[in-house]
Amino acid sequence: MRATKIHIYFTDLDSIMLKRLMSDAFHLVFWNLETVFKVTGAWFVIQFVLTLGIQVLAGQTEPGAAPSAATTLGAFLVMVVSLVASSSIAVAWHRFALLGDRPGMIHLHFGKTEGMFLLKSLMLGACAGLAFFLVFLVGGLTGGAVAAGVIGLIVAYFAIPTFIRFSLILPATAVERPIGLRQAYGISEGLGWRLFFASFALSLPFGVLMLLLQFLVQQLSSSLPVIFIQLKIVVLSVLVQILLTVLSISVLTAGYRIAMERQQPASG
Repeated sequence: MRATKIHIYFTDLDSIMLKRLMSDAFHLVFWNLETVFKVTGAWFVIQFVLTLGIQVLAGQTEPGAAPSAATTLGAFLVMVVSLVASSSIAVAWHRFALLGDRPGMIHLHFGKTEGMFLLKSLMLGACAGLAFFLVFLVGGLTGGAVAAGVIGLIVAYFAIPTFIRFSLILPATAVERPIGLRQAYGISEGLGWRLFFASFALSLPFGVLMLLLQFLVQQLSSSLPVIFIQLKIVVLSVLVQILLTVLSISVLTAGYRIAMERQQPASG
């Protein structure tokens, strides 16, 4: 009986923590939409223009021919700008949420803090990629897709919450209070899967909404000009991408705030 009560107690705590993560992230975004578009707007415009330019260059290439040097260079430039933009946006949003810093009307800042943020993001991504590469390598050596799948699931069960907990080094870097991986892991006990499920739950409705909108646009395609349809799809895609980007950052912000609150001595 006692074990059952303890289990229910911890389940309730998990539910409360998950709800708080989702609530904090949701309200942070949708109560501050003006700031959302200030932080992201200029970067998304730049990426959109570059992507459009790449599509124009690709359209000039003959079918079956290798991409031109200009197209390849443009694609590389888009990738670099995307990395820089993601770091600039994330740092600005973390600082707004945690420190109250407000961005200007056009936010295109990239300095030392953003550079460190980018390096640590790449480090985490490389570590995660290496872990899953080793999984596929081991699966290949064992000689079967089933073995690789089983090993992959086992590794993912431990790796996903671990790397998410490691990710708390990112908001800490953004607010210029850097911590190491060990400290990030230590202060984020119980947050790994909650952060994952909070991000998933907040992202899912927007993904479904996007699919529904695309379906409706396709159904109306016979009565609307093609260029009008394409423009609508692009605008909707950009808006959804902006919201998804900032929501995912906000979940990590909320997790970092909870972790920091735990470190404060209890009053009284």
